[in-house]
Amino acid sequence: MNQREMFWRSSRSASWVPISFNPRAFDWQASEMGRPLLPQGVQPATVKVAVIGAAGPAGLSSLKELREVGFDVTVYERRSDVGGIFTVSGDPTVTSATDWTRSQLSKYISPMSDFPFPDETSLYVSSREWSEYYRQYARHFKLYVHIRFDMVVKVITRDHDNAKWLVYLEGQTDPEPFDKVVFASGSEAKAIRPVIEGLDVFEGQFLHGQAYKSPVDFKDENVVVLGMGNSAADTASELTGHASNVYLSHRRGARIVPRSNEDGPMDTFFSWKKLRLGFWAEHYVPGLFQLIVDGLIQRRAIQSRDAEISDRSIEGDGGHLICSDHLVPLVQQGKIQSVRGIRRFTGPRSLELDDGSVLEEIDAVIACTGYRPDFSLLPDLTFTQLGDDLPPFPDLFQNIFPPAYGDSLACLNYGIVTESAAPFRELQAMAVAQVWAGRSPLPPREAMERQVDDYQQWLGWRMRVLTGTYFGKGRMYPWMKFLHRTAGTGMYEHMSWGWRGWWFWLRERRVCGMMGWGVYSPHMYRLFETGKRSAWPGARDAIIRVNEERERAFPRNKKHDKKQAKNKV
Repeated sequence: MNQREMFWRSSRSASWVPISFNPRAFDWQASEMGRPLLPQGVQPATVKVAVIGAAGPAGLSSLKELREVGFDVTVYERRSDVGGIFTVSGDPTVTSATDWTRSQLSKYISPMSDFPFPDETSLYVSSREWSEYYRQYARHFKLYVHIRFDMVVKVITRDHDNAKWLVYLEGQTDPEPFDKVVFASGSEAKAIRPVIEGLDVFEGQFLHGQAYKSPVDFKDENVVVLGMGNSAADTASELTGHASNVYLSHRRGARIVPRSNEDGPMDTFFSWKKLRLGFWAEHYVPGLFQLIVDGLIQRRAIQSRDAEISDRSIEGDGGHLICSDHLVPLVQQGKIQSVRGIRRFTGPRSLELDDGSVLEEIDAVIACTGYRPDFSLLPDLTFTQLGDDLPPFPDLFQNIFPPAYGDSLACLNYGIVTESAAPFRELQAMAVAQVWAGRSPLPPREAMERQVDDYQQWLGWRMRVLTGTYFGKGRMYPWMKFLHRTAGTGMYEHMSWGWRGWWFWLRERRVCGMMGWGVYSPHMYRLFETGKRSAWPGARDAIIRVNEERERAFPRNKKHDKKQAKNKV
């Protein structure tokens, strides 16, 4: 396999490090493709599919997309309603948002591709708005009748003799057989719990962020929030005004950016064209990409706030990035105290930090230390362990299909992207439906296994070098091409320099410009009729409406007008 040597520079170092990788690692020859996944003569309506896990964007879109191509689909949901993590749950073992939670990305780039948000939706969608949105989505597409709520799946095993998947449910003796399974339990299902010396002597409350449900539960208490991620920032910020003292304990800083600056939501700066260019640079020239990203983040963050509210005790220069409007001001106001990581617990209400200082009279420690997808229900899924310093990686082609069971098992809980979660999970669901319907064939097993191995090597290297790399992070340049072409959105074909791109530009110059350089609206995924996923007649108007709404709310010449007014004064 041909290797290419390139150079990468950490943002924390002036040194350039040589790396070797195969830039075409995810490509395969067209001659390797063409394996149909439905036997000849078998109709989708006779094929039973189970969708397992949260009825959030992955589960709901899987149900919708698979039914559209004719499969008989049943969803098993442990909650009592749709909404996934945005449906607030009091169960400490269930990951859910709180009433205070709002999206980090704006409403302009966040809805499902063929179901716009209501006009009155907040700029940054609240957990209650998300929950109601998913209920409206399920009602609109008549999905409720196919969902079995309050159902707990115990395990899913393969019946090799009958080529079925057996779904074992709590309270039932006999399993329910299915031809295919979509595993959509969410990427935030399994809490990562830290191991801290002396925890057995601590008499205060120690809980993972998964079990945190409301700041009211910590009224007048001294609380340590452990971690430096989006959940930790939100939890610490929410506790102010309720807890007596809030400490944010962390071993690494983070580059902190707000949701918006004076030009509007930060996410609307990244258009389809800009993101494709970024994906290309990350794939082929990662060192240059890192330099560009560092500069962009720094420039956008500086524009968002005055220099005097920056705080080096929480800000870092590594690869870790969090989005928070409140954390820096609250630290500056003394409402959140930034402290070092926890070394050990020293008594019933005390703990020692990494710098040797001791915190006394601590009532609770909330560990916002992250999540991983939970694959424990799938004993037939294989994993690869690259080292003791890394978690085992599931063997999934394009982060979705097990090479041994690509025709019958799909996991939508592993891959992580920096784009909006809802339309991304929907894009994955479109791809799965088109693969299983036989419209987008998978390559042979050997080719899938090569892609899995190449991806795992890349992810392992990245997790070791860039501490902010998420488990399951997608290699965006080839991965997005695979998903869009497999789903059949037509985006890469019509937004390219090929004849389809030129023809689209000649016919629809305004819309083409909006899609390429305007708001990255998911509605564009439904514009083109390709013979694969269904197009939406309202896509064109929705794309225009989102761009016009954004322009009305945040005119792009506002900064220029402000400078002119200042000069006149």
